[in-house]
Amino acid sequence: MKKLFYYLIIRLTTRHAINASKIYETIYHTDTNETVVTINGYTPTITDHGMVRGKKQEITDNINYIKSKKKKTKQDKESLYALEMVLKNM
Repeated sequence: MKKLFYYLIIRLTTRHAINASKIYETIYHTDTNETVVTINGYTPTITDHGMVRGKKQEITDNINYIKSKKKKTKQDKESLYALEMVLKNM
């Protein structure tokens, strides 16, 4: 509980949460235990369940999301076209 309170005090005195976490880590010497794996110059994203997703899977998920929207804006249509072209060229 004390750690949360200290973090909140630091957060209130800084502009961004990232800066507050860096200050907290510096003061209390904590590690975030994050490991970043780079595969052929690409850093895959990790989902909430800890599973690593590839580039193609991310692109297809984004395409499916845009296609499932009921009202597509002009930007959605342009993004959909761009994503489909990227997927086609992979």
